[in-house]
Amino acid sequence: MKNARWIKLANDLTKGITTGEFPLHSYLPTEAELCAQYNVSRYTVRLALADLTRMGLIRRWPRLGSKVVSVGFDESYARSFTSVSEIDHLSSTHKREIQLTQECVVDQELAQKLECEKYLRFLRFTNIRTHPTDEGKPVVWTAVYVNAAYSKLPELARHNPLVLLSTLIEKEYGERCQEVTQKISAVPLPAEAAISLNATPGSPALRILRHYLGIRRNILEISESYHPGDRYSLTINMQNGRRDVR
Repeated sequence: MKNARWIKLANDLTKGITTGEFPLHSYLPTEAELCAQYNVSRYTVRLALADLTRMGLIRRWPRLGSKVVSVGFDESYARSFTSVSEIDHLSSTHKREIQLTQECVVDQELAQKLECEKYLRFLRFTNIRTHPTDEGKPVVWTAVYVNAAYSKLPELARHNPLVLLSTLIEKEYGERCQEVTQKISAVPLPAEAAISLNATPGSPALRILRHYLGIRRNILEISESYHPGDRYSLTINMQNGRRDVR
């Protein structure tokens, strides 16, 4: 899609700025250079640069070019963002097993459940994760909702059972996860999840709702996970983020 070309370019340039490829006060490649490098039109390049301007990362001057005026995040935020994969420590040790896959359109009930807008068109697939030493006892059941355009994702997930879906989305579609919001609730275990988990419907469970957001706060993925109460515990370590002033 033409639309996706400027989005990919904007994501690449943003990544270059936040990782130091384009340091603070340096200049980005010229429009002509970006056109040649990405094989895109000048219009596409200008859309991408306008997006970076709106985010406050660059300023553009006639005949001078696009200057990096912000690297986006302070050091503490950058460190926390590199640990997005650590949000779900199960991903690196507990294999994901893909189950049902189907397309859906978000109605009123689902919008309230997922805390998103109505009428979004999603690809929905479910999966379980099993303990590495006891595959007969799944520790979590998850319903995943992604943009219906990400049609390759379920198959990619099957072949990469220990890789986060947000990582697969970035590699395949060029959409980088910038932020994850997480909401945790104690709920009765739904019947659909209970069947796959070999658990009792209505028994105590932990529900974790996550929104994975892109650079423009667009939804890349929504996941709704259910953990049986006797198979999972969540430990969070916190540190004082205050910096000494000298």
